Amino acid sequence: MRMNDFKLAADWINAADAILVTASNGLSISEGYHIFANDENFRKYFGFFAEKYGVDCLIRGVFTPMSTEDHETYMQAVHQYLIDDYNGSEVMEKLLKIVSVKPYFILTSNGDKHFQMNGFDENRIFEVEGNFDGLQENSPEWAEQRARFSKFIMDHKEESMLVLELGIGSRNRLIKAPTMELVDFNKSWKFITMNMPNEINVLESIEDRSIALTGDILGLFYKIVYTVA
Repeated sequence: MRMNDFKLAADWINAADAILVTASNGLSISEGYHIFANDENFRKYFGFFAEKYGVDCLIRGVFTPMSTEDHETYMQAVHQYLIDDYNGSEVMEKLLKIVSVKPYFILTSNGDKHFQMNGFDENRIFEVEGNFDGLQENSPEWAEQRARFSKFIMDHKEESMLVLELGIGSRNRLIKAPTMELVDFNKSWKFITMNMPNEINVLESIEDRSIALTGDILGLFYKIVYTVA
């Protein structure tokens, strides 16, 4: 496996017939949104719930037992923070610049709708855990997302696909493990993962077709975006 080879990463992006972007919490963190943190934004939007229920981060608050009224108010605050008050981000702008010249698809466990709000095609997104704007797992709309994702994989499985993994934990079984197995099965595919050094994990069987780029995702984009045609 190659480490921090930005020139080769740019070459792979340029040469790819299609790009599958997989993303989780690390991408949100690079935007400044950390749903597992008790940070300034959490205290600003959810301070009342921290005091009343002992909630210490956004995602745990979603599952904390509350009165019906308080839970509704909490979810409204989640929507306000992640969606209503969101104004786009530079990291998403850079990502869109990289992928928009290719057939692409987004596979993400993030439920904040930031891809759609940054100009990514809503028909090229599969939110595997739904979103905070009302998309529920196993709803007809979710099933449609999943069907479009499956069609994308089938349409491009014989091509040179690049899987671009952004901020997914090293032991993630929901997205990371299955997509690495897809790369292993499809020998023309390549794999680039961007994450903190301690979160790098690549199947041994695909290491010869993999690049690991370590550090903050926005900073990594800066290092490759200007070499991508």
